[in-house]
Amino acid sequence: MSDSSAPASTHPSWERDGICLMENAISGGDLDRLQRWVSELEAEPGTTDGLLQYDEKTADGSMRRCRTENFVPFHEGLRTLLTAGDIPRIASELLGEQAVLYKEKLNYKAPQGAGFRPHQDAVAYPNVQQTLACMVAVDDASVTNGCLEIVRGAHHEQLPTDETGCIDPAIAATMSWEPLPVSAGSLLWFHCWVPHRSGANTTTATRRAIYLTYNRISDGDLRADYYSGKLAELRTQPERLSLIAHFAGQSSPSTEIRS
Repeated sequence: MSDSSAPASTHPSWERDGICLMENAISGGDLDRLQRWVSELEAEPGTTDGLLQYDEKTADGSMRRCRTENFVPFHEGLRTLLTAGDIPRIASELLGEQAVLYKEKLNYKAPQGAGFRPHQDAVAYPNVQQTLACMVAVDDASVTNGCLEIVRGAHHEQLPTDETGCIDPAIAATMSWEPLPVSAGSLLWFHCWVPHRSGANTTTATRRAIYLTYNRISDGDLRADYYSGKLAELRTQPERLSLIAHFAGQSSPSTEIRS
């Protein structure tokens, strides 16, 4: 990784805006390997009690993979990358305390794939005090393929939500949304209260990104509890990707979740 992985004190945008962009942090052979690992994961079948795979009915009517979740136990290379070394070290620096992985997901935004409505991550994580997210750009993210859009400096409190858990549309309409295109291999860190959203992919190529959530160790190591609850949720609301209904498309688990 590049020298951009410096302590939080050298990144004033973290305190001021709630975000920290580290461009081209993964490059060369490391990036090639990451992209290969992601392709391997996309091809794996979903399981009823472990690797979670979700498919989406895209605007052209085809079914395409839209998300893989809970993959750390099933992929040694990604487990090492996400739980040891630079990425969790940077998470600890930004949180001001040892960080532990809370959840991980891999979003595949296929051509015509849907985006995500305005939301704050913390609303979907009720059992932790504070988290941060790291988006690992597997491919170049642009405005046309649905890059992340954020609101700077609005990361200090929960905003009013609608019945789906997303930011109240009347509030979201008044906010200054900024697209954040990034190159493959970049890390985009953002606080759990940062308002964010993304648009649909209007290009002809898939745009992939890993989203990692880390919490402070003082809240506990809660990853197993999170995924136990996630599986229970899927049994009652199989169409949802999260505890909040922020996904703008039509999704379902690729494998039936048994009781």
